[in-house]
Formats: sequence, C-alpha cells, structure tokens
Amino acid sequence: MDKKYQVFISSTYMDMKAERQAAVEAILDAGHIPAGMELFSASDKKQIEVIKGWIDRSDIFMLILGGRYGSVEPESGKSYIHLEYEHAVQTGKPFFALYLTDKAINGKVMSLGTDAIERNDTKKLNEFRDLVKSRLCSEIEDLKDIRIQVPKSIRELSAANKLEGWVRASEAPDLSPLLAQLGALHEENARLKAVVKEVGESPRVTNELAESTLDLPLSLEYELETRSIGGLATTDKRHWQGTYLQMFNTLGPRLLDEPADSSVRQYLARVLKEGTVNVIRARIVESSYQAMKMRLMALGAIDIRRSDGATYWSLTEAGKALLMKLHADEQSA
Repeated sequence: MDKKYQVFISSTYMDMKAERQAAVEAILDAGHIPAGMELFSASDKKQIEVIKGWIDRSDIFMLILGGRYGSVEPESGKSYIHLEYEHAVQTGKPFFALYLTDKAINGKVMSLGTDAIERNDTKKLNEFRDLVKSRLCSEIEDLKDIRIQVPKSIRELSAANKLEGWVRASEAPDLSPLLAQLGALHEENARLKAVVKEVGESPRVTNELAESTLDLPLSLEYELETRSIGGLATTDKRHWQGTYLQMFNTLGPRLLDEPADSSVRQYLARVLKEGTVNVIRARIVESSYQAMKMRLMALGAIDIRRSDGATYWSLTEAGKALLMKLHADEQSA
C-alpha cells in the first residue's frame, strides 16, 4: 500500500517563511502531508496543548532552526519551538532537524535585517542549537538543501520506524470476509457452550460414551479445486452430510497415535476428495472444521493439547472405549 505520512513542521515563523514554504513543497512533492502552525484554528485550549496534539497526530516531526529562538511560552520560559522539540523527543516521535549555517543566517540578515537574528535570548538560542546539533540533524545553506534533505529524511525514517501513515480507502485490505468468519465462529462458540452445558461432564465422569451421544447430524463444509477439460482450475464449495458418530468412526483409528492438527486436516481432506475426478486439492472451511473439533471435544470423544507451539488430537478414555466397541461390532457383523 502507498502510505502518506503527516509531517509536522516546527520553526520560528516570520523569519523562516521561505524555508517553511520550501519544506511544505518538498513534503507535497514526496506525496506526503505537511502540518504546522498555519493550520491552527482558534481554541479555548492553551496554544502549546493544541500544538502538542498536532505533533501527536503526525507521523514525523521536523524542525528547521534558524537564527532566532522564537516566541517564549510564559510558564516554562522556553520558546515554542523548543517545547515542540522536547515534546517530540519525550514522546518518541520520529524526527529530524535542519539548521541554518552561519553563512545562511548572515545571508538572511542581508535581506531581512536584524529580524533574522536573536536579540534577546541569545544564550538560550545557543544552548538549544547545541542540543539540536547533538541529535539527528543536517545543515542547510539555501532552499535547495531543504528540498533535498526533506524527502531523504522521510524515506529513512519510514524505513526505520513502523509509521502508521494514511492510505486511500480503495487501497485498504477488505476485512469483510474475515469479519464475517469471526462472526460465524463467535455464533458457533456460543452454540457449543450451550452444548457443553447440556452434555455436562457425564462422559468424562462415567468414562463411558454411548453411540447415541455422537449420533447427531454433522454438516462439514469444504472446497474442491478441480481441473476442467480446458485446463482451468475451478473451486466448488460442497458439504459432507452425516453424523458425528460416522466422523468419529472415520477419524478414530488415526487419533490413537495422537497426530498433529495439520495431519488430521490432511487426512480428512484426502477422505473428502475420494471418488472425485480431476481434483487438484481439497480444503476444509476453517469455521466448519473448528466447529466440528470443538463439538467432538464437548461430547467427550476427543482431547486437544498444545505442545511446542503445535496442536495435537487424542482420544479420551471414553472415546477409546467407544472406538473399540465400534470396531468389535464391525468384526462381529
């Protein structure tokens, strides 16, 4: 997906208009979204709180430091750009800084006069400048350096950090099938809880499992991928209709070896595609498979355990006894 990142631009304002404009253009040219003080609207909140909110909602913070310390926030005694920078660092916001070289600042003095340099808080400016230069930053001498550094820094930060960004709605993955499947599983889970409550623990307590307990209808949904005469693959959705007792009789002998869940799936897929022609593969629908497994557990026929990150099937003692009885009945029939 093509992500767009929101980049918050921090700088003094009147003396840095050209640099801010160059940064905005560079961000837009790179396909991203600029944000800064120009976007602030009137609010009852303190200005610094509004600014912090914008920084928090942005993906990247960038500072352009010139020759002025900037307007000072009364309570802290620090300039707004200083507070913005501190907030970005303290909250772990991905950031980069650009600072004007002495040559660039002297050039601004030639065009803007003394408004381009700090006349009041020179000590605080120098301390802040040293702080900025101690972290990730790049020096700039003219506007072309901004146009080069901005997209480069965005690329580097996006590669090094898991930025949220923005994507077009048309490019976002369609989650509706997954949500529908989760809804179906939730309904099946609720239904199986009712079954567990109804069945209770009688199979496990008495160590007996009657055939009638498993003689319940089972509809197992699966898909068959077949090869047509023209060589094209088609997928058909089908249902296996039977009872849990029939399924137990089919799977039971395999479960004596306590196989992994993946082996049970593969074996069941082979059983389901027997007798069909031109079948490439069979796939059991996940929600249907899980529902069957959970109900076999609820009825006291099987146990499921996890070991070393894998899931394994096994027969309960009651399940083994019933399997032996069914086998004996077949032999005597």
